[in-house]
Amino acid sequence: MAKRLSLLLTLLLLGGCAGSSLFQPYPNRIASVQTQLANGNGGKAIQQLESGLSGADSLLYAQEAGRVAALSGDLDASIRFYQMAMTDYDQYDWKAIVSLTDISAQVGGATVSDNLIPYHGQAFERVMLHQQQSLNYLWQGQYEGAMVEVRRADQAQQKAQEAYRAALKSQRAISNAAIDEQLTELDRQAGNAPDSFINPYVLFSNAVLYEAGGQANDALIDIRKALQLIPENRLLQRELVRLSCQVGIDCDDLSKRYGKVERPGADQARLVVLYETGTLPAKQSFWVPFSWDGLYQQIALPTYRDNRPAPAPLTLNIADTRVTTEPLANLDQMAARSLREQYPFILVRQGIRLTAKHNTNRWAERQGGELGAFSMQVLNALTEQADRRSWLTLPRQAQGWAGFVPAGEHQLTLDGQAHTLATAPGRTTLVWIVRQGSSRQIRSTLI
Repeated sequence: MAKRLSLLLTLLLLGGCAGSSLFQPYPNRIASVQTQLANGNGGKAIQQLESGLSGADSLLYAQEAGRVAALSGDLDASIRFYQMAMTDYDQYDWKAIVSLTDISAQVGGATVSDNLIPYHGQAFERVMLHQQQSLNYLWQGQYEGAMVEVRRADQAQQKAQEAYRAALKSQRAISNAAIDEQLTELDRQAGNAPDSFINPYVLFSNAVLYEAGGQANDALIDIRKALQLIPENRLLQRELVRLSCQVGIDCDDLSKRYGKVERPGADQARLVVLYETGTLPAKQSFWVPFSWDGLYQQIALPTYRDNRPAPAPLTLNIADTRVTTEPLANLDQMAARSLREQYPFILVRQGIRLTAKHNTNRWAERQGGELGAFSMQVLNALTEQADRRSWLTLPRQAQGWAGFVPAGEHQLTLDGQAHTLATAPGRTTLVWIVRQGSSRQIRSTLI
């Protein structure tokens, strides 16, 4: 009986976990994709992602594929992959995205491992998805399509905040010194990010498109929101003063507070640089061992441990103007904050899982004696893997610059790669620069 039980449990485990991130953590799966992308082999990277587009984590793989395609210059493919991810997001309500609290729908997977629950995405990822898609449309000259994504990004930030507050009624299920220590570390990793929902980089990017379309008031609103999150940012301070004076709201007060901003001449063009650098760190695991009624158990939980120095600003010379970007969003900190926000819900699921596994241990002991109990403990230990899934091809940090240059054509050279910028009086030229490993991407458009 004990041998049959052991064989049955093994077959059930292998059958139920095939194709999941249970035995091969997601960062390990995606490592070769990141290597191909960093080496400029975007086509091979997408090929490696294709198998995941039809699985339980299709949303995650679609996000990765969309980013890889964009960085490889295939905008049509990037738009298509991002649309696939948006379709997946539309299947979930916001509460499910920010908390994964719908245990009733996921009970089978939740009682074994979070890795068996289909990936629902994270709120900050969805916001970035809309922002990245807005740029895709912009590079193709589809301004209206870009503005649809701008409005979706603004709406996503608001809805995510509201859903998180509503879902936070759940109580933490486990109190443990090791867990509390890791939560403190997550707070440290999150740095100055107050939450993971409102993204100053996305707000700045959106404001550029709003203003270029003649919606200066909407641009002002987004810049004001961004500055509230990073009040010492000189770029946002200058933009707030400029837009406030442009629309005639609080111009004198803000000029006194942050300094006056020179108005552009009639022969000058507005130039905006968006700079994305690095890649997000992968989640790590930590283990908490304990015993329950004499049976050994352990839980695995996700965390971040990333002590790399902050990325350097980008410095360029364009039309005799020195361009030095300023940080707008540390996405690594937002990722850590997002995980910290999810912990009340992670611990609720962990409590359910602990109870279920303890009961199966007892059942196996009754059915198969010591061998049955041992087999179940081994299987429970094998399936106890932290959920380390996240969108890993996103940039680690996003920076920006805005100013005015003489109208006309200008040359931008980065790492030996030349790019021609077209500018025109009274109009905005947006430049997007991405550095990931040895991979470089430069795009620009006159809006």
